[in-house]
Amino acid sequence: MTLIERAKQKALRWANPLPFKCRHLEYSVISSVDDEPGRPTQRLLEIAIAAISEARTIDLSSISKRITQGPDYPAIWPGEHYKLLAALMRVLKPRKVIEVGTFRGISALSILAGLPQTSTLTTVDIVPWEKIDPSAFTVADFQDGRLKQVLGDLSTNAFFDQFRSELSECDFLFIDAPKNVVFETAVLANLETIRLKEDAIVLFDDIRQWNMLSIWRKIARPKLDLTSFGHWTGTGMIDWNGKA
Repeated sequence: MTLIERAKQKALRWANPLPFKCRHLEYSVISSVDDEPGRPTQRLLEIAIAAISEARTIDLSSISKRITQGPDYPAIWPGEHYKLLAALMRVLKPRKVIEVGTFRGISALSILAGLPQTSTLTTVDIVPWEKIDPSAFTVADFQDGRLKQVLGDLSTNAFFDQFRSELSECDFLFIDAPKNVVFETAVLANLETIRLKEDAIVLFDDIRQWNMLSIWRKIARPKLDLTSFGHWTGTGMIDWNGKA
């Protein structure tokens, strides 16, 4: 258990008791939006409506069968973002997707489930998927070339420069990284140094978590909070080059 996790548990013991019990608890804040930068574009609203509708009928039971620990996350929607991820792929039909933060691979598999057969997904992490236990991946998932993993830390200038051209070519960027503020701040600053594709969509996970609140609020590009139809810890979508 990290120092931050211990501090959070201690703070929770000091807080007033909740009127209910739940499996997992996180701190967050209710804040005004009239003074928040980055209002949604019509395009974001249209994408959201279409993806929400599409998510209602998506079947991720083949991914659910790979879950060996914890709840059946792919089947939980709204509340988890896996069906929404697959739905966004069906709606947007991106040719090149990049995911930052592989971990067990459930998000990557969900993206692949909705991705056109001619499209590709590159998932980036600092740990090889084979060393994550348990992992939802199998060797077969990587054999047709649609999915690949790249190892590196995008918060470092050296690796970001190596990965710069790949990022500039992506249609959809999904950032599900450590949520330690330092990483996200560095990645956003580095993204400002390149030109993403004109219609690129950037999706952030966990925007309602304490460490992500200021990160999300400061983003001045057109954005939309999709938490009610995505991940209970927060889902935020950005029309990177859109104009409000």
